[in-house]
Amino acid sequence: MKRSVFLLSTLGGFSIANALELKTDFLGTLNIGGSITGYGIYTNNKVGADKKTRYDIGSAILTISKSADPIGFTIMGGAYSTPVVGVGILKTSEYTDLFSALPVAYLEFAPVKGLSLQVGKLPTIIGYESAFTYLNNYIQRGLIWNMQPVINNGVRLTYTSDLFFLKMGVNDGFYTLSTTHAKPAIEASFGITPVKDGSISFNMLLPDKNARPNSTAVPANKREFNVVASYTLNKLSLGADLMYVEAPKSSEAGVPEKAKASGGCIHFSYDLKPFKVSGRVEYVKDNSDSGGIDLVGLGDGNKGWTFTLTPAYTKGPLFVRGEISYVKADKPFTVNSKKNQTRFGVEAGFIF
Repeated sequence: MKRSVFLLSTLGGFSIANALELKTDFLGTLNIGGSITGYGIYTNNKVGADKKTRYDIGSAILTISKSADPIGFTIMGGAYSTPVVGVGILKTSEYTDLFSALPVAYLEFAPVKGLSLQVGKLPTIIGYESAFTYLNNYIQRGLIWNMQPVINNGVRLTYTSDLFFLKMGVNDGFYTLSTTHAKPAIEASFGITPVKDGSISFNMLLPDKNARPNSTAVPANKREFNVVASYTLNKLSLGADLMYVEAPKSSEAGVPEKAKASGGCIHFSYDLKPFKVSGRVEYVKDNSDSGGIDLVGLGDGNKGWTFTLTPAYTKGPLFVRGEISYVKADKPFTVNSKKNQTRFGVEAGFIF
């Protein structure tokens, strides 16, 4: 497929590359992209109702966006899967139901260079990894990603210069607008680019103390403090994702006692086109508490580390990648009371 433009457009924590241009008389130039992929994952030690082998749609996503000059928009629609290492894998339809078949949809107003206002369903500012598999370096996300928000309904103001960026907004925290008890949250992000190919940002989300749990987050009153760093040296890219989570005591939020968790992750990728190898090593810890709240996904009070390696091959719009992941915990977390889990995966499809 011929590519008429190379686009790198930031959607909060996501990036879209290799989009197509469509010129219209009414709306101007539209950027169209997306993916159609399928995946399979084999698990040696199942978790919960997990299948030993899962085959499903990885992404069937269409993205339409218009640059804000001064008014633009972004819409992402379709089916998507968000498997996580060490956590039971659901059907793609169940993942899609969490944030609907229209997970991202917002308007953007940019009155002057560097300043923009976004309103609608926005991707989170927290974390290093993308929610959408075809925009991620891995088939599965890490356990640190599992602690983070994914989509917010809200308003976000962004200022960007050559040296730094600042984001501030008000949203519904862990997607509480989808419930009958919506609660506000404050988000903020400050980042600097001290060198040409490197950046570091501090991000946080402060939801209402009494935000009630829902299908996307249990609990949903988690205060999140996050540091993300990245550096690129020729074909090598390095990243770091540090996380601290705190759920305050609240009977309304379903948190009988204060709960805390933390984690750190190192990412790397080496891009030798058409081949690319990506890897992730992370350590997570869920602090023991009398309330029995699990913030990580391995069980209350558990801790452990994970390793993921994902080689990929791309030719034009076609791609295929394999993956091996390993989780080692301090306490058993699988259905057969094992402390470790290994998974093998493969994904193939089209990215346009």
